[in-house]
Amino acid sequence: MKKLASAALALLASLSLAASDTNRLVFRVQLGTDTGAATPFPFKHLPTFNAYPHLNLSLGGMAGTTINRSWGAFAGLVYKTVSMDADARVKNQKFQDGTHVQYFTGSAHARQRFILLELPLYAVYRFANEHDYLLCGIYHAWTMHGLFRVEPREGFVGDLPDTFAAVVNGDMQEMRFDEALDTRDVGLTVGYERRLLPRVHLGLRLSWGFKDIFKKDNSYFDYSMIHLRGSVVLAYDLARCLPRAGKR
Repeated sequence: MKKLASAALALLASLSLAASDTNRLVFRVQLGTDTGAATPFPFKHLPTFNAYPHLNLSLGGMAGTTINRSWGAFAGLVYKTVSMDADARVKNQKFQDGTHVQYFTGSAHARQRFILLELPLYAVYRFANEHDYLLCGIYHAWTMHGLFRVEPREGFVGDLPDTFAAVVNGDMQEMRFDEALDTRDVGLTVGYERRLLPRVHLGLRLSWGFKDIFKKDNSYFDYSMIHLRGSVVLAYDLARCLPRAGKR
């Protein structure tokens, strides 16, 4: 994380040195809300479910530089919580009950909660009206705390996939996959931003993770689980200064 943050700051510094006299550095704070969940990928593994996403506040800071009238670059650090509950229909979900491996099929209640420290790095394109912006870039995130649990409700378990050993009717222990979660994530971020006031921006972000949220050696899932998130962000420019003397 420190190496990536240093690389982002070095990139911004080099861009500011290459900027013309009329370009500026921007330092920004932002408040937002994130919603989303870890989703099976490929999507053919997506179960039938009813989702109940939670809205959680995120807080961060950004620093950026304009390259010319149309293009700029930003890097930042954002603290956020992403969580969701869901009622789902699962098939042959593998879990370990003590030393005994079993497979559950039926209805279940799933819970996800991730506390993340995220470092985004993206390019910004400003339209000619100087009020609308498009964003595209990458992010690196560290999972400070992760929770992924499934509570079986009704169904059956077997010692092998598609086999029957016992009926489940709300009497089965919660499946906990927290220890199998990885602590890092990387992905793509795209978004749109609108300048409401000279220093105030309202933005929308969509993020798509590239990494499985679980460690490579996990034995619970035969497919990947990736982060898919949406964000609404309200940002305020604390300072806008010129890297060199020139006309604002």
